[in-house]
Amino acid sequence: MLHAGSMTTPDARVSSADAPAQAVDLSIVLVTWNALDVTSDALASIEKFTAGISYEVFVVDNGTTKDQTTTVLPERFPWVRFIANPDNRGFSKANNQGVRRARGRYIILLNNDTIQIENALGMAVEYMDQHPDVGALGITHLNNDAGRSYQPSFFDFPHPWADVRALLGVSKQQGVNAAPDYSAEKDVDWVVGSFLLMRRSCYEEVGELDERFFIFDEDMDWCFRAQKAGWKVRYWPGAKMIHVGSAARPFMKDKTFIHFRSHLSYLKKNHSRAEALSYYAAMAVRLSLATGKYAAKALVGQSEPGELRERLHRERQFLSLRSGRTGA
Repeated sequence: MLHAGSMTTPDARVSSADAPAQAVDLSIVLVTWNALDVTSDALASIEKFTAGISYEVFVVDNGTTKDQTTTVLPERFPWVRFIANPDNRGFSKANNQGVRRARGRYIILLNNDTIQIENALGMAVEYMDQHPDVGALGITHLNNDAGRSYQPSFFDFPHPWADVRALLGVSKQQGVNAAPDYSAEKDVDWVVGSFLLMRRSCYEEVGELDERFFIFDEDMDWCFRAQKAGWKVRYWPGAKMIHVGSAARPFMKDKTFIHFRSHLSYLKKNHSRAEALSYYAAMAVRLSLATGKYAAKALVGQSEPGELRERLHRERQFLSLRSGRTGA
């Protein structure tokens, strides 16, 4: 097992030439934001369970202000290469910062709220070595509950008109496998970015995460591009890990709003203008109806005035198509 040396930099725009020339099997990139304990648990589990491969770990901090991540984490895990951003640059940009330094034959984007419970990383590298036609790999995700229930980790690409109907309450949301078979190995549309293992040759052909996605849908977009380039994206149930989920939720003003903004960006990029505009209009209708309900409650004294102001603010943010990072 090879650990890279610790390093802290205030800017992160650095070249892979700064790293030693020796290659490793796997480069692991985690992004953290106000999550010292959660990220520590993830790193400790990587060190405990990962075997049979050489690896390096990059942790990119996105301007933490709520805890002592930038000082404590490098001391607690000196073998991690630590990159400290002065502000929150977004999930896509932070991951790209880490990947640019990576030396691995494979690269994995791994959420900081994941917990290894077996040698999933080592087994995934072995799997990829045996399947050279696979460009990206996802594995089984488990919830952090008593029964370790299954958590969805692969999805279908969205169908814009179905998404529009779902927003308007006409049908169920599309793009989600309602009752997926987690026991079967299969090629899928996309795997979630909490464990997105990429073959280096695939990554070099497809390119970085699109930094227009501040957070959410960047993994779907990358997998879409990989498939367009002719690579297979595969779900493999032979390895498992726990994904706690929502580590940054306490510090996000409106996760739902940010997600809808990213999804609109995805549709605008990968689908027709008419589909993107229809999604935008449907979301505007949904927000307007929700705001109307709050206004009615305010008139009869059933809600605080501040709640109505917040709803109006959210609606203005979406309708004005402000940056996707608004609300973070």
